[in-house]
Amino acid sequence: MRFVWAFLMIILPASLRRQLARRVYGWDIDATAHIGRSLILVRHVSMGPESSIGSLNVIRDLEELRLGTGANIATRNWISAHPLSAVVFTGSPDRRSVLILGEYAKITNGHIIDCSDRVEFGDYAALAGFRSQILTHSADLIRDTQVTKPVRLGERCAVMSGCMILSGTQVPARSIVSAGSVITTKLSKEQTFYRGNPAQAIRRLPDNLGYYHREGAQVFG
Repeated sequence: MRFVWAFLMIILPASLRRQLARRVYGWDIDATAHIGRSLILVRHVSMGPESSIGSLNVIRDLEELRLGTGANIATRNWISAHPLSAVVFTGSPDRRSVLILGEYAKITNGHIIDCSDRVEFGDYAALAGFRSQILTHSADLIRDTQVTKPVRLGERCAVMSGCMILSGTQVPARSIVSAGSVITTKLSKEQTFYRGNPAQAIRRLPDNLGYYHREGAQVFG
């Protein structure tokens, strides 16, 4: 039955999609939020004022999806998780399959995000460009098991096209990660330009960078 309701969420007009989300699923959807024609199979969704999910996304098997004010998931993204009921990741019993976008955070186009554990975007953080990957699970070859660890993107950071972000890592606040980089550790220096495989600090960024001073839903991506 859940697939029937999910199909209706795709074909119905936007105003009816909001009503269906509230009444059938019990989701917390602000009256000004927008849900495009996407497949959304998530236990609970909350969307703040002027937040939006575009069309042609697949978002499935998450425990929770949370979008703050003005947050945006654009189009053609694949966001999925291993359900908590799945008999995998026995080495991570406390994992939560959650995606959280802070105020005006943004996921642009064509990205792949594994939310088998928590993925969190700070306010105004952006997964920009296209074809980046975020992974929250990996193989522990020593214990011969699969494990998960959360990933966090700090406030007002930007990750450019074609990057890979591995489980247990973080991007610091106000940092920029160059296209094609691979993040393998918890990067620690804020307001820094990172590049490479593995990503390394290249230089400190200036305080007057326009990206740091964005307000509201300014276009970026």
